[in-house]
Amino acid sequence: MGAEEYIDTKWEINGADLNIAIRGKLDTLRAMNLDERLNELPEEVINIFFDLEGLDYIASAGLRVLYWAQEYTEGKGGSMTVRNVTPEVDEIFVMTGFKDMINIL
Repeated sequence: MGAEEYIDTKWEINGADLNIAIRGKLDTLRAMNLDERLNELPEEVINIFFDLEGLDYIASAGLRVLYWAQEYTEGKGGSMTVRNVTPEVDEIFVMTGFKDMINIL
C-alpha cells in the first residue's frame, strides 16, 4: 500500500498561520514524517491549525506530534488548535486523556 493511499496531508501557510488537513491513518511512521516536516517550519509560523475531518486513526506517535506542535506554538506566543475531530479519533483522545491536554474546537 502506498503512502498516498494511507495518509493525505495538505499544508497551507498564510503568514503566521499553518493549516494542516490530515486524512487517513496517522501511524508511527507517518507521524515521524509529519514531525520531521514540522521541524522545518519557517520562523514566522506561530499558530498551527490541524483539521482532522478525514483522520480515521492516530497512533501515540501522532499524539506526540500534536503535543509538540502545542508546545512549539505556545513557546512562540501562538496557539495550536485541532478542528473537526472524527468520532474514532475523539475516542482515542478521551481514552488517553489527551482531550484535556490540547485545544480542540
